[in-house]
Amino acid sequence: MTEQLAVVVPVYNEPDVARTLDALLGQRDCPDLRVYVVDNGSSDDTVQRVERFSAGHPTLDVRILHEQQKGTGAACDTGFRTAIADGFTLIARTDGDSEPVEDWAARIRTVFAQHPEVQLVGGTSIPLRDRYHRWGDDLLMPAALRLLRIMMAVYHLDVAYLRFVAGHNMAVRASAYLATGGIGRTSIDERDEDIDFSVRVSHRLGFRAVRIDPRLRVATSMRRVRRYGLGLMGLHHMVPALRGRISRTIDIR
Repeated sequence: MTEQLAVVVPVYNEPDVARTLDALLGQRDCPDLRVYVVDNGSSDDTVQRVERFSAGHPTLDVRILHEQQKGTGAACDTGFRTAIADGFTLIARTDGDSEPVEDWAARIRTVFAQHPEVQLVGGTSIPLRDRYHRWGDDLLMPAALRLLRIMMAVYHLDVAYLRFVAGHNMAVRASAYLATGGIGRTSIDERDEDIDFSVRVSHRLGFRAVRIDPRLRVATSMRRVRRYGLGLMGLHHMVPALRGRISRTIDIR
């Protein structure tokens, strides 16, 4: 029996959120997919955009949730726990500036079905071709993510960082989410909730419980890289205490 899959999308002032929803609408072999869009206090018309998309595409089951506590972590945790309470056993996440490729959801189900030891899965990040895209990003993004994993593993002396998953491209078993305490209800000003969660799953459930499948592909915006640059991006992830001191934190979710 194929397990049911839900997708959580935290959003905060996302003018292009319809692109994300359209990519989820186009997922192959997942007719029962449900999407939880968690608005994290948007001050623009993001919620109205989601409502218009849902009204115009009734075949995609979209539920809108609201989380007023600031932070991607808080918004994601609300979405994940709602999906689990609704009976979903597999919960994925992507972001409001990202577009999963059309076999993303089906491949998530396949990975979990074929690898019962895997509790958390991530994949390959590719650059979204939006206004922030530049020539060379197709090579830059995958290489930068691999380098960041190595740098963080060395910095923390912990091999668990070699398999951290990116928040815009991840999925977890509901049982593992609950067993590990879930995603921390933090904000980007404080921590990277996706990295912290990956490491916690690895520590508690074993290194083999986390898997990076390169065929699991999501295109995501380079807007944060354009704002920080690669050097500050590395410091941003490795030394959270410096956030807001050496550069203004980009509050995007």
